Amino acid sequence: MGPNGQGKTNIVEAIRYLATLGSHRVNGSGALIGDGEERATIFGTLRNGERDVSVGVSLKRSGASEATVSGNPAKVSEVPRWVSAVMFAPEDSAIVRGEPGFRRQFLDDLVISTSPSMAAVYADFDRVLRQRNKLLKTLRSNSRSSDLSSLEVWNTSFVSLAAEIVSHRRTQWANILPHVSQAYEHLAGGHEITADYIAKGYVIHGKTSREEILERISQALLSVEASERERGLSLVGPQRDDLELMISRQPARTHASQGETWSLALSLRLGTAAWLRDDRPSGDPIIILDDVFAELDARRRAQLVSVVAQYEQLIVTSAVEEDIPHELHGKSFDVNGGVVVAR
Repeated sequence: MGPNGQGKTNIVEAIRYLATLGSHRVNGSGALIGDGEERATIFGTLRNGERDVSVGVSLKRSGASEATVSGNPAKVSEVPRWVSAVMFAPEDSAIVRGEPGFRRQFLDDLVISTSPSMAAVYADFDRVLRQRNKLLKTLRSNSRSSDLSSLEVWNTSFVSLAAEIVSHRRTQWANILPHVSQAYEHLAGGHEITADYIAKGYVIHGKTSREEILERISQALLSVEASERERGLSLVGPQRDDLELMISRQPARTHASQGETWSLALSLRLGTAAWLRDDRPSGDPIIILDDVFAELDARRRAQLVSVVAQYEQLIVTSAVEEDIPHELHGKSFDVNGGVVVAR
């Protein structure tokens, strides 16, 4: 607990970063490093039953990030397999009503949370996407045969990684959808929750295999080849797709009320947590509620508490102590100027 701007969110965001390798507030790691500093370090010890493991990540302004697991150097993409956490925050309403990038981020966090080995695939895809866009910008002004040959090589890697990401996004969404629907019914009553994965520039429906997705992305790249060279930008792939969330078959982005928006946003996180609890060997994820209760009416507060209180570890931040429901008991800490003091 503590006034706004004192560092509460920084603490819980650090836990979330270890679980997903991303921030819920900003893209990239630069904004997570303090002003005037060249790096930021997150270090934690995780306990599951009788087993302890320490993990650390060092983010740099220049150069690649570094990681350790139990004191030994490790790939950064290895860290999420040791950390399971689900974070609820006021920004979550943007998943429902915001730009497509918020929903893509939700899907990607979901994939990494449920399949930690995919963190390496995302890292490779980001690298290939940057290189491909760089080459497309070059081709915009100079179509040398050597550059065209290089583009073919990058296309092969791009399509393979893109198909892997899209396939995992759709599979993991299908896995958590029943949990999301159950959570929404608990919070808001009997409305059907569905969603369509919107692939931009190619078409996929139903149970499309990874091989079929790969083929359709390959075909789509051929169809937009001229446009991509003209614009110097990759126009097809998971970096442009969207998830259309629907309540009772109506698009939530345009039709959901404020209460329905919050209920659906909470249900997306609750559904993720329930799936992780049932299917990941680490058991209960750490549940983080970052200043969430201030946004909810009394009924939704009580309903949220009834669900999250069942999890093994719950971390709550609040600027006002009275916003924390009295049903939640535990250790209390004051945060002031980035310093955390136990009461």
